[in-house]
Amino acid sequence: MTRCYTIILAAGLLAMPKEVAGQQTGEALTHFNHVATGFTGAPGGRGLVVTTAIEVNTAMMYANFAAGNPTNLDAMKTNVRNVLHALAPEQGAKGPGLGFGVKRAAEAVVMHVELAVKSPGASETLRKLGPAVAQAGRAVAARAQEMADLGKRVLAAQTGIQAAPLVVQLRTPALQLDLGRDANGNGQIEVNAVEPGMNQLEAQVYSIFEGDRLPRVLR
Repeated sequence: MTRCYTIILAAGLLAMPKEVAGQQTGEALTHFNHVATGFTGAPGGRGLVVTTAIEVNTAMMYANFAAGNPTNLDAMKTNVRNVLHALAPEQGAKGPGLGFGVKRAAEAVVMHVELAVKSPGASETLRKLGPAVAQAGRAVAARAQEMADLGKRVLAAQTGIQAAPLVVQLRTPALQLDLGRDANGNGQIEVNAVEPGMNQLEAQVYSIFEGDRLPRVLR
């Protein structure tokens, strides 16, 4: 699922009152902004959620490319290297991703949202929903690691016959990285330690926006 993030410039949306009921302030606001709207350490100064989502999209795309050509070992390995670059790039490595990585970005989401929850100025909404953001971030980071481990097995394969079932297998966690996984079979993706994907991570942040009466804009 390809995402497109835009900054809403409509005056009516940006003309928020200076004091919004329940809105976080101070250190809590700083850390929440790192998660949702801007982090200087991320490529382009994007927020950590958007950074994670862009890298997720890249990992998904190249996982599909790898599985789509299961008879060509070189092509499979090239595409899997691109997957790994989007998930957890090695220092100095080049590839089609941002160079930050899903795992690092998701782990940073967890760190900053937990700091926000604990900081002075945390709103009631942030204290209530922040732990769910952290849970979703941990699940996304764990699935990124699962994909990376599987990708390394593809790179170690000596023949196309060895690599082909692995790249086909890689497609499943790639999809779950975005949509989540119904691990307990109850028909829904719950915010727990294993089920959430990028969709659920974004949804929890949007819920904080709504609870604090802020524009639903990630950037």
